[in-house]
This record gives sequence, C-alpha cells and structure tokens, in this order.
Amino acid sequence: MKINFDYVKEYHTISSLEKEKLDHIQAQLENKESMLDWLDMDTSISSLELEEIQELASRIRPLCDIFLVVGIGGSYLGSKSVIESLSPYFSKEKPEIIFVGHQLSGSYLSELLEYIQGKSVYVNVISKSGGTLEPIISFQSIYQYMKETYSNYQERVIVTTGESPSYLKEIAMKDQLKTFLIPSQIGGRYSVFTVAGLLPIAISGIDIGQLIEGARAERNCFPESSQYAITRKHLEDDGKVVEAFTIYEEKLSSIASWHQQLFAETQGKNQKGILPIVNPNTTNLHSLGQYLQEGRKITFETVLKVENTKDFSLDHKLITMNQLNHLVLNQVAGAHHHGGTPSIIITLEELSAFEIGKLLYFLEVSAAIGGYLLEVNPFDQPGVEIYKQRVKDELENYVAEAKRKN
Repeated sequence: MKINFDYVKEYHTISSLEKEKLDHIQAQLENKESMLDWLDMDTSISSLELEEIQELASRIRPLCDIFLVVGIGGSYLGSKSVIESLSPYFSKEKPEIIFVGHQLSGSYLSELLEYIQGKSVYVNVISKSGGTLEPIISFQSIYQYMKETYSNYQERVIVTTGESPSYLKEIAMKDQLKTFLIPSQIGGRYSVFTVAGLLPIAISGIDIGQLIEGARAERNCFPESSQYAITRKHLEDDGKVVEAFTIYEEKLSSIASWHQQLFAETQGKNQKGILPIVNPNTTNLHSLGQYLQEGRKITFETVLKVENTKDFSLDHKLITMNQLNHLVLNQVAGAHHHGGTPSIIITLEELSAFEIGKLLYFLEVSAAIGGYLLEVNPFDQPGVEIYKQRVKDELENYVAEAKRKN
C-alpha cells in the first residue's frame, strides 16, 4: 500500500508544534488508553475465538443457502466492505450473504422474508448494546420466522453482542443460542477485526487469517497515518471541509461507506470535522465531477486506486481496461488539482484480504489520530445518542397512546 501526497504538497508540512502534538498522540495510542483494544489483533480477536469462528464457518457454509447479517453501522459495514471488495461481481456460489437491520424499510423486510422461503437460512444478529432499534426490529421478525420454520433454530441463530446485560443477551441465554462477545474496549466502527466483523467474512469464504495478517503488517503505520491525518487537518483549516472518498473500482463502494462512517462519527463533533462523502468514479465524473472541478473550493479527494485487478484488453490489445482506468484517474486528479480540488491517492497493490486488512487498519489509526488532533473524543458519538433518545421517547408515547385507544 502506497500513499501519494503529490497533489497536496502545500498541506503536507508538519510544524514543530504539530510534531510535539503527534508525539503526545502516539504515546496515548501506545499506552492503549480507553477504547483502544482494536489497535492490537490479540485484543481484537483471541486465537481461540479465531479457531472457533473458522470451525463454525466451515460447518455452516455447506449447509447454508442464505446467511443473514442483522446489524447497523459498524456492526455490519466492516464485514460488508470486506466481503464486497473481495467477492466476484457475479456469482451463484453459496452461501449468499444478505445484510438487514440497517434501515427501517417495511418493504425490504417483507420482501426478504418472502425471498428466504424454502431456503436454508442462518442468522447472525450483531449489536454491542444488544438493543439498537433498527437491528432489533428486523431481528424480532426474522427470529420468529426461524422458530416457526426450523426445529433446530437454536443451531441456526448466532448472537454477537457486548458484555453488559441486554435484550439480545437475555434471548440468547433463554434460548441457548450460540453467543460471541464484542470486547468492551472496542467501539462498533472499529470492530471489523473483532468477531462482529470476522464471522460474516469467514462465512463468505474469505481468508480471515490473511485479513488479520494485513492489519498486523500495518501495526507500525503511525508515521503514514499521522501524515494523512495532519494533511486532512490542514485541508480543513483551509476551508476544505468536504472530502470525496473517490473509488475507481465498484467493488470498493462499501469500503467508501465504511470510511464515511468511520471518519464522520469519529471526528464530526463540537462544530469540527470534515464531511466525508462517497464518490464512485468514473460514474460521478458526469455529475459531482463538475462540482469538484468548478464548484466552491470546499472539497478535496482521497482517491483509492488498485494497481492490479482482473483485466480486459481493448482496441486490438493496445490498451487494457485497467490501464485506461488508471489513465483517467491520474488525469482527473491533475485536472481537479488545477481547478482547486487537491487529492490524496492511496494505492493498493491488489484486491486481496491482506491488502484490504492493511487499508482498513491504516484508516482506523488515521481516524483516531485525526480525532485527537481536533481535540474531540474519537470514540464516542453523542450526536447519534440524541436521535436515539428522541425516537425512544416518542415511540413509548406512541405505544402508550395506541394501547389506550385499544
């Protein structure tokens, strides 16, 4: 993995004062203060858990047509990003991984329950709190279906949750469901290398050992991650408050969404932080590309490039599709830079579990460093809790009123 700062040279220098601050941040990370167990793979996932996940996946895969992953935010985006980036575009291989519980669409849930009829279904519900509204609502209906459909439903439903007492914990204990615990010192958006992310990835058939090895290989990425974090900070200070996370390979769409959650939820606090948006190219060159070239100068790009992918020859083999994609990427970065929208380019050698593991770990460290640079807590999300409480209060009022009328 390589990072090119050529198009942001004017934002690249680190002052002596910033160097002191980064040294302090590095010490905080090395001391593993609160919510930092994700920094080491050994505290993200134990060797025993890893063996258990791999054994469970090898047992389920031959028996499973559809594996439902019920979760929202970090409880599903990490596994979804890895699975989609490393899976074929078109495949009939089983099991089919379907994500549910990340929205409140009645039509989605209704059509899903119709779709899974007659198929061999397994379920993994993931919620660290054990009571998050969206996944719990979907899980209740899916769990009812599982109990009505399978005499061995306890063997088909897996609960991944936190250590504290909760709605999910209670169900799992009462019905003796297989349960995995998310480490208490790891938040949802940093949980891709815990059982929350790794079990669905293993079920899909991806080598989670290689994914973890990629993350381990980046354990000393602080210099590169801090350079990315400080460059973003300089861009923000200069009024570049929107970051287009730009991809040129559609398989990386969910990684872009994962990046969006990671950075927005980590740094968007106290009237600070950059707004990250997902920008798929070349598709968006014919829409957002116009704004990035000639619109208000509030944007910059982080471009994700893949050096080697499955390729296709064009024009009597004078150029390949991959070469053309790279040609466009480089020319767009140059054009946007000339138009006042700078780019940071991150290059992966290939789409492999090892390279994706490196990328995700690098971005996690960068997001945390950026939070510390902004002097906000990188590991809470008080703004999210505000909407949750308002919904909870109004829902209780609604249910009470409905009961009164009935």
